[in-house]
Amino acid sequence: MENKCGEWRARVHREMRRGFLSMWILWALKKRGAKMYGYEIIQALREKSMGRWEPKAGTIYPILRRLEEKGFVKSEWTSPKTRGLSRRYYKITPGGIKATETAFSEWKKMMVGFKEFLHELFGIEEVRK
Repeated sequence: MENKCGEWRARVHREMRRGFLSMWILWALKKRGAKMYGYEIIQALREKSMGRWEPKAGTIYPILRRLEEKGFVKSEWTSPKTRGLSRRYYKITPGGIKATETAFSEWKKMMVGFKEFLHELFGIEEVRK
């Protein structure tokens, strides 16, 4: 029984993280309004979480590839003007903006519904910085 609970918890955590990160990545690209490379996205997410959380590159890049396959982001490699490595930059597409706005609207409705549940579960009344 313990093993099944652990497997279930790991799967739920992975699914939540993947969906949550997809939205955060799209949010970061939309907010910037310009292309960003992977590490810039990671930094933006770390800053937004006030340093409490920093996703790993091994988590971000597969999500970026999936978002690109869905047409929500577009990537391009750029060569450095001076010495250094090429970087892959990502930019949100019009389809990604629309998907983000739709998802945020749905999430907002859902979060309003979860407010009482979160209060009961964690004692959270409102998010504070």
